[in-house]
Amino acid sequence: MDDGDAAKSESEWPDRDACDDEEAPITTTTKNALITTQLGPCDVYPHRVKVSIVGVGKVGIACALAILMRRMASEVCLIDHDANKASAEAEDIQHVGVFLGCPLVTGTSDFSMVKESAVVIICTRETTNGEDPNVKHNLKVFKKIIPAIARFACKSVLLIVTQPPDVMSYIAWKLSGFPSNRVLGVGTLIDCVRFQDYMSKRLNVARSSISVMAVGAQGDMAVPIWSSIHVGGMKLRDINPRIGEQDDPEKWVEIADSVKNVGKELEEKKGSCCWGIAISTAEIVDAIVRNTKVVLPASTHILSCSHGTDKDVYMSVPCVIGREGVYCTVRQKLSEHEKAAVQTCADKIRTILRECGILQETNNDTEQ
Repeated sequence: MDDGDAAKSESEWPDRDACDDEEAPITTTTKNALITTQLGPCDVYPHRVKVSIVGVGKVGIACALAILMRRMASEVCLIDHDANKASAEAEDIQHVGVFLGCPLVTGTSDFSMVKESAVVIICTRETTNGEDPNVKHNLKVFKKIIPAIARFACKSVLLIVTQPPDVMSYIAWKLSGFPSNRVLGVGTLIDCVRFQDYMSKRLNVARSSISVMAVGAQGDMAVPIWSSIHVGGMKLRDINPRIGEQDDPEKWVEIADSVKNVGKELEEKKGSCCWGIAISTAEIVDAIVRNTKVVLPASTHILSCSHGTDKDVYMSVPCVIGREGVYCTVRQKLSEHEKAAVQTCADKIRTILRECGILQETNNDTEQ
């Protein structure tokens, strides 16, 4: 480059001193000055997993926190008849969303907000101080909310937590018109983990090393399957053939009695037994949204003798759970005593359903 070209090139540059002396006018917003041009709208979550929770009581909020703490949903919608309460609870959680993976948390009384939910959890009408669930009251509530949920979230899985979950799951299935695999209840999962905890304390072995199963209905109608309990592959019944029986000299049956009673005892002491149920619910939600196909006890439709009952009923049995809800159930080898207990449980559930009128139209067909 010769001297003429160099002089010409320098003359093309703006006067630096002039630029320093004059402030350029601001022609953009703070946001646009900070962030580069976006490719498209940013208000849609890229891998959206939405979970809706109907009923914002202690159990409903505990379920929301259990799900959010495990970061299994990018959006949680809280729905309650009290819109202000639902909105306030959602905002309270949203404020600390930075510690929860920055989910979207909303609260409303509008049932149309359940649309696009992978799972809708029903937690309406909680019991306190050990009182029995009011099934007739819950039925009235379900007649209002379940058709609305089915309308706006027609592809979702319904997960019933409302007590008693085995009875209310059957009612939700009938009212929703969903296939039975997409309506399930939390069932005896809480009983199983309590059973596992007590066994762990007595054996001084990690809970995760003990395999237990309880079927039937949640609470005092749960039937522990003693013949299937094993630690590290060793069945305890191979060591003690009378384990779990009334005449067992080691009195292992006391553990089963404790499991059946502990729920009501905790409710009497603390008002609402919410955390165990909520974390158990989150475990089922995790199986659904991640399609894990894990085997968990859950309330599902039973219409065969493979689990000790030949009644049309919802009852807790081991289920393979994934994106579409219950894919299949796992058969259990029951003793005659366990079969009788499961049949008694099924009969009690059907009695409750009959008393609240839900079986009036189908009694003749199912009992012929």
